[in-house]
Amino acid sequence: MNRPIRCTANTITGKLEAGPRGPILRDADGVAWRLHFGEEPAPDHLEGKVSVRGRIVQPDRIDVEFCTPLDGE
Repeated sequence: MNRPIRCTANTITGKLEAGPRGPILRDADGVAWRLHFGEEPAPDHLEGKVSVRGRIVQPDRIDVEFCTPLDGE
């Protein structure tokens, strides 16, 4: 089951996957989140394991504030 909607920012670590409507973050528990980067396009250079900071705005979507790759993990 997905986590509830929250008004505060959260940091979630997981693996990026390609989805039909944009990038998807899958966390260690297998929960999948659609990532929304606002008016900006999704960064091209991100792949593999990442850390995402953002707000959970729908049960399956995060409005991303910051996203960074995690090297060597």
